[in-house]
Amino acid sequence: MASRPRKRRRGVQPPLLAEPTGFSSLSKAEQIRYLQSLWDSISERPGEIPVPESQLTLAEERLAEYRRDPSRARPARDVLDRLTNPHR
Repeated sequence: MASRPRKRRRGVQPPLLAEPTGFSSLSKAEQIRYLQSLWDSISERPGEIPVPESQLTLAEERLAEYRRDPSRARPARDVLDRLTNPHR
């Protein structure tokens, strides 16, 4: 399991990074490919990706809820279908 990052004070944001040289001159499609390539590089080592404490807490709460009553769980495909087709 990934180590938990240190908590930041509420409202304190990390500084924004400068845009890579030439990025704004790329087409939107090229910018997306660039970002996808960057993400692919980062995601090769998922254990190094920090997870906010709030997300870990939420995941632990949901797992505990599932363990209390597994019959309330729904298959992922049903949830995704409901999210993508809200009028069904």
